[in-house]
Amino acid sequence: MSVKRSAVLRGHRAGVTSLAAGWGSRSSMLLSGSDDQTCRLWDTRTSKAVRCIRGFSDEITAVELAGDHTIVAASGSSIYIYDQRAMNVVSQASEAASLLSNKDQGEVQALSARGDFIAYVDENGRLGVFDITDNPPSATPVDGHDALAGCVCIHPELPVIASGGFDRQVILWDMASETKVRSFIAESRDTCDDPAKSFNPPFAYALDFAPEDSLQLVSGHADGSLVCLSDGTVFRWSECHGYSISAVRFVSAKPEILATASLDCTLALWDAESILYPDVEAQSNTVTVVGDKPRQLALVELSTKPDTLASSETTPVIYTDEGCDIIAYTIS
Repeated sequence: MSVKRSAVLRGHRAGVTSLAAGWGSRSSMLLSGSDDQTCRLWDTRTSKAVRCIRGFSDEITAVELAGDHTIVAASGSSIYIYDQRAMNVVSQASEAASLLSNKDQGEVQALSARGDFIAYVDENGRLGVFDITDNPPSATPVDGHDALAGCVCIHPELPVIASGGFDRQVILWDMASETKVRSFIAESRDTCDDPAKSFNPPFAYALDFAPEDSLQLVSGHADGSLVCLSDGTVFRWSECHGYSISAVRFVSAKPEILATASLDCTLALWDAESILYPDVEAQSNTVTVVGDKPRQLALVELSTKPDTLASSETTPVIYTDEGCDIIAYTIS
C-alpha cells in the first residue's frame, strides 16, 4: 500500500482545528474550521474554497455537514446553523439561519452529524442532541463525563452515540433517550521504553464507529493507545503512537482501513480487522491489553502536529491539517 500527498488546500491564516467531508450530492465538498475564526467550504475537485464564513468571536472548535444543505459550526458556547443554498461566497457569522446557545454549559468541543441530527459535547462533560430542522433547534444537555468531553460520534446505522472525555471514559448513549447504556475506562500505560518521555494519562481524544450495522468502536487516547469495542469486548492496543492520538477515522471509501493522526507528527493507516479482532483470548467484563501493534499498512511523517482527519466518501482520499493548510493524501 502507498500513500501519496495529492493536493494542498490553502486559505486559512491559522491552524485548522476540524474537518468534515460531504456525502451523497455533496461528496466533493469538505468543510473546515480554524483558529482564524473562520469556516471554509471547499470543492475538493479543484482544491478551492467556494464559501467562507467570518465574524465569529471565538475560534472554531468543530464543524459538520448535516442534512441535504446544512453547514454547522461550533464556536465558543454557540452552535451556528446555515443553509448552504442561501449563503454568499463570503458570509458573516451573524447570518446563521439558526443558533443554539450552550452558554450555561460551556464551550462546545465536538460535533457529530447523522442526517438531520447533531450530537455535541462540551467542556463540562455534557452531551446534547438536536434536530437541525426544528425552528428553533433546542437541546437539553445531560451529564456524562466527570471532566471535559472532547469527542463525540453518532453510529452510522444504530441509535447509539459515543463520547469520550478527559476522565478517560468512553460512554455509549441511547440516541433517543440520551441515557447511558455502557461505559469503559482506558487504563494508564504500564511501562515506558523511553524514561525521558512524559506520557499523558489516557484521555479520550478521538473516536469513530466502524461503518457497519454492528457495534464496533475505536477510540484514540492521549497516551498513544487505541481502545477497541468489538462484539461486546474491549481491547486496548497500547503501543500505536508515541504521543497523543488526536484523530481517528475509518476511511469511508476503504472501510477496511483505519486512519489515525498523532501529535508525534505522524499519520498512520491500519488494517481495521486486526484492530477489531485481535488474536488474543478476551477476558469477560474487562479491558484486555494487547501487547503488539495491530497491522500497520502505512506511516506518513508530517511537518506539524495534526488535529483532525476526514475521508472522502467516493475516493480513497484522507485529509488532515498541517498548520494553516489542509493536505489530501491518496491511498493506492
